[in-house]
Amino acid sequence: DLVKRFRKALDLCDRFVVSTGYLAEEFRKYKQEIVVAPNFVERAKWGSLTPKRRQGRKPRVGWAGGSSHEADLAIIADVVKALADEVEWVFLGLCPEGVRKLVEYHGGVVIEEYPAKLASLNLDLALAPLEDVPFNHAKSHLRLLEYGVLGYPVVCTDITPYRGDYPVTRVKNRFKDWTDAIREQVADMDELARRGDALRDHVNAHWILEDNLDTWLKAWLPA
Repeated sequence: DLVKRFRKALDLCDRFVVSTGYLAEEFRKYKQEIVVAPNFVERAKWGSLTPKRRQGRKPRVGWAGGSSHEADLAIIADVVKALADEVEWVFLGLCPEGVRKLVEYHGGVVIEEYPAKLASLNLDLALAPLEDVPFNHAKSHLRLLEYGVLGYPVVCTDITPYRGDYPVTRVKNRFKDWTDAIREQVADMDELARRGDALRDHVNAHWILEDNLDTWLKAWLPA
């Protein structure tokens, strides 16, 4: 009776606030008063962080995420193995046992320490693979914002939350597409840095919470 319980819960609400348009459309059949309040990043937490570039003997390519991302990481497991001699792999939070020996691994941290820890990885390129399932289509673009505000250029899965005008490189979840994209990007480190700067400028211009408080106020306060 999950749907029945869900309808009852929403009937107790004046308004249902979600973080993405995809969620709003999925839940429209349960509740008409739905407002989208997109995710932003806080300048107070992220604005002063300045990762360094070209800190490794080879380009530092990385990923960050928690235990719920095992299926997402499986997408690039063979990519990690194939490029092990070409880049320095850096993982934060989760790392499959099958590639642990190929990766500079950093364990998870409490959320308050996460921005500084992600910045400390000093990545030249960040990856955002997502399995093509409804749960991931419903996610927000928060990972792009976190990478972007730090000036990390991004290669990501071509999937709903990562589509739009973000200056990132989108690929299909195929081994060749991922390996080709990563190789192409790290082949020109100057251009890679320019891509990172472009994404950081985009995030700072459009996705900083302190500059968009009106959006959240309209979502949470009475009309």
